[in-house]
Amino acid sequence: MTDRAGIFVRLATLAAANATHPNLAGRLCTASRLILGADGAAITVENTTANRTTLSTTDAVMARLVDLQDVTGQGPCLDAFRYSTHFTLALNDQPNLRWPEFARSAWQAVGGLNMYSFPMRPSGRTLGVVSTYFTEGRELPEPNDTAQFLADAVGAALLQDPAAKGFGSEGPWASRAQVHHACGMVTAQLRLSADDALAILRAHAYAHNITLAETARQVVERELDFRGDA
Repeated sequence: MTDRAGIFVRLATLAAANATHPNLAGRLCTASRLILGADGAAITVENTTANRTTLSTTDAVMARLVDLQDVTGQGPCLDAFRYSTHFTLALNDQPNLRWPEFARSAWQAVGGLNMYSFPMRPSGRTLGVVSTYFTEGRELPEPNDTAQFLADAVGAALLQDPAAKGFGSEGPWASRAQVHHACGMVTAQLRLSADDALAILRAHAYAHNITLAETARQVVERELDFRGDA
């Protein structure tokens, strides 16, 4: 049985004690990593929609794993959101049939590790995903239902975050605003749908080995115009 009361207490205590993150999402992300004993963690929301946003990552490896899923359009984090159930990935030098491009790119970028993604579904609807990774052959030390309850508790806390009320000009909830802006510009440039414009941005990021956010910045600041891109 999952010790739900104990998890709530640890989550609240760690989130309150961690003053290094000015925003709630960052504190909850670090708390999740500590509770599960992971090497890294991430919190993402609206994972398979145009509003997909990375609220927090604890380290560069996790940030790279999240971005590669954003760029390739596949991976355990996206499927955890899509199917509202947890997914795992043992990242190694073997082909992965479910997420072939993500697994290949991630292996080249960060090497071997075990990745776990759990949907946040505090109100029945999937809000986002808590993802963790473990290096050196380590696996999730807690039962899946413990990690799932933690993800749901994190989701419940985020729903009460005042910063979550729409997109602003600052903070983690606003990180997708520039991608939205870039999609609108590419839509106008090439007369495409918003989904196709996002696919163009992802393809460019992947081809040039840069993040989706960097590609969006180049478009918004008019360093990149797809009308003249070969």
